[in-house]
Amino acid sequence: MATSAPSIFPALAQLDIGDVLAHMPGGFFVYHADGDEAVVYVNEACLRIFGCADEEQFVALTGGTFPGMVHPEDIEAVEHSISRQIQADRYSMDYVEYRIIRRDGSVRWIEDYGHHVTLDAGEFFYVFINDATDKLRERADELEAVNAQLREAYARELEHRTMLRNALSEAEAANVAKNTFLSNMSHDIRTPLNAVVGYASLISAHGGEAERVRAYSDKVLAASEQLLDVVNETLEISRMEAGHVQLAEAECSLSELVLQARMDMVDLADRADVTLACDIESLAHDRVLVDAVRLSHVLTQLVDNAIKYSPAGSTVRISVAENAGAPQGFASFRFVVADKGVGMEPAFMERMFMPFERESNTTASGVQGTGLGLTIVRNVLDLMEGELAVESAPGEGSTFTVDITFRQAPADVAAEAPRPSRGRGPVHRILLVEDNELNREIACCLLDDAGYAVDTAENGEVAVGMIEEADACAYDLVLMDIQMPVMDGYAATRAIRALPDPLRASLPIIAVSANAFSEDRKRSLECGMDAHLPKPLDVHRLQSLIEKVVH
Repeated sequence: MATSAPSIFPALAQLDIGDVLAHMPGGFFVYHADGDEAVVYVNEACLRIFGCADEEQFVALTGGTFPGMVHPEDIEAVEHSISRQIQADRYSMDYVEYRIIRRDGSVRWIEDYGHHVTLDAGEFFYVFINDATDKLRERADELEAVNAQLREAYARELEHRTMLRNALSEAEAANVAKNTFLSNMSHDIRTPLNAVVGYASLISAHGGEAERVRAYSDKVLAASEQLLDVVNETLEISRMEAGHVQLAEAECSLSELVLQARMDMVDLADRADVTLACDIESLAHDRVLVDAVRLSHVLTQLVDNAIKYSPAGSTVRISVAENAGAPQGFASFRFVVADKGVGMEPAFMERMFMPFERESNTTASGVQGTGLGLTIVRNVLDLMEGELAVESAPGEGSTFTVDITFRQAPADVAAEAPRPSRGRGPVHRILLVEDNELNREIACCLLDDAGYAVDTAENGEVAVGMIEEADACAYDLVLMDIQMPVMDGYAATRAIRALPDPLRASLPIIAVSANAFSEDRKRSLECGMDAHLPKPLDVHRLQSLIEKVVH
């Protein structure tokens, strides 16, 4: 028969439970579960937690009750929590956290594990406590860090949502602007196109009536020029807004540029019965570094507008004067274009630089235009870091003032000398290099009507061969297309300039190309061409270029 293991309970019975509780590392106390909740026992660790040396100090501090042990602001929540936990599970220990006020006045946080028991002597709570101030502070810090992360994440989320809303609003606005732009563009293309198609039909129907055909042809030409303006100006705006336009600065005489701008607009002014006056004050720094093509475009566009909106018999004035106070090495100028025309309403002046915007009175006045010119002016001046001011009133005319600063031309750079004569006489025979059959036919007809003899080549390689094989003086001028199969215009020009015969190698070459931007002109000149003429071919402009290039 097996002997049972010795019981441990006799040994336990020999222990003084009071000594055990007194030497516990954590606080322990017992209090009545009813009445005033008087404390009936506290161990030494509990006294230490409250900063008390003995029970007398503890009672003096707390009143000897459990409510007196708890911070006044926490007692209601603590007792409610304990009661709720007991009701939920009578056999488990309840857990609460609360503050206490130590004997020295400091506030500490307590973790409380208690249990409700019913004994012969009554109902009691026995409770284990420990100082959890540091622990709870660390937890609070951790929670604050988590909260900070959550706040940051929430802020990022709000920022992201704001960005999405803004992007959506911008996309919607861009879509509206795009639709408006396309609608206006469609209108401004279809209007002159309708005239081209309509008058072409009338020409076909009345081919035998010379006067009517002539009148209709003039209408077709005017509508075609208007259509070309829309295309050119739309492409220019698109390139500018895409950031594809760079200024090509070169030395230039401002006085000559202004005078040339006036000359370019004289015909338009004469047709409108408008006098075009030009005032050029003495310029201390006439020669500056500037993109002459784009500055000239700004001036001619402003003059063009002034002429269009001026009544017959009035005067449009162009002036340029040098401003004082420019930094060293720079010169500042003020350009003014003033008219006594219809003027502008204040509401229109706020949107006048938007694409396709026109003053409401232009329809009544019969003024034609794309509504793109001032948009280009603004974009060009932005590139040049110039300032544009406008003064206008209905019926009193408008004044456009441009203030802009340029770098002075180097003092040791001589003024550009006129192109030396090539020793050639008048232009009689032209070699036209053009790959498009229809364009060749049209150009040949225009040049023939102007009195020139014309030979043609369908690409650059054929043109170089014809120049090599023909007499050295066979051609007085080459009109060179750029984009062609086999050999393009740039390569053909370089090949001609490399010919061993100086007379052939110096043959004047003018680019005639649909590549009409300033960068295209620059590239044409860099490869050896003498000038650049954008398509469609304008014989009058060609003759003006011939005077500069050949003679």
